Amino acid sequence: MNSETPQTAQKATPAKQAPTKVARLRLDRSSPANASSSAMDHARHWAEIRPLRTDPASLKRYKLFTDSRDDDITRRFDLLRTLLAGTLEENGILRLGVSAPTEGSGTSFIAANLALSMARRPSARVVLADMNLRKPGLARMFGANAPGPLSEFLAGNHSASDHLRSYHGNLALLLNSQPSQGSAELLQEQSTAVALGNLRRKFSPTIEIYDLPPILGRDDTLSFMPQLDGILLVADGTRNTAAQLREAEELLNGRTRLVAVVLNRGEIRKSLNDIVQGIRDRWFRGRKRR
Repeated sequence: MNSETPQTAQKATPAKQAPTKVARLRLDRSSPANASSSAMDHARHWAEIRPLRTDPASLKRYKLFTDSRDDDITRRFDLLRTLLAGTLEENGILRLGVSAPTEGSGTSFIAANLALSMARRPSARVVLADMNLRKPGLARMFGANAPGPLSEFLAGNHSASDHLRSYHGNLALLLNSQPSQGSAELLQEQSTAVALGNLRRKFSPTIEIYDLPPILGRDDTLSFMPQLDGILLVADGTRNTAAQLREAEELLNGRTRLVAVVLNRGEIRKSLNDIVQGIRDRWFRGRKRR
């Protein structure tokens, strides 16, 4: 994929069973009303999110498009969305991180366009969060003013309702107005898990996408791993080396599920293409054989 063209995954006796069946049937009778009430609450809370004011020129400059008819980029991201859908559903992935081995590999471009693509489904409720606390960039790409420092939300000083902003109804953004000191430490704090859990319970998003800092060099992304169900790894064909990709893979191994590897920008050197294919083989084909 380049910055304009994403490329692409003892049986019990009858007597003992009876009480269990009765209990389950009672729960089944009461669940539809509870589920309906809960769904209505989530929809109401979502509809109450304040709208985000964006700059169309910024969106165009950073190649972010809402309508799938706007550009070839959106059609390619729609394809990526569909290719990912089965993996996300099969593995119960609600919280998806997007990261790369090194800085400047296009993670914000990938995260934002994937979120916009997923939000094109009418039934979707997508949260896109700027978790690159040292160098936030999503607000600039959307041409928007963030409600404030995201650290205030993660520390529990602001509620999700205070900080979330809605874009075109199905997409809600957690933007950041300024860099945070001690970002890795904040991401490890219990307050971060509590804040995101409260957001999840109130708004019930169908998918959460986290734009993350690079994996190598600092521990910010590793600090956030307990909050993720999986990660999409971006490899930049113009700057990432095979050694960097191997090192990033080793750090991810055992900490989270690798959902996909996306090639971004430029001509893909054979050495890098080989290591990307090797990662796919180890993480995906090997698991299928087991």
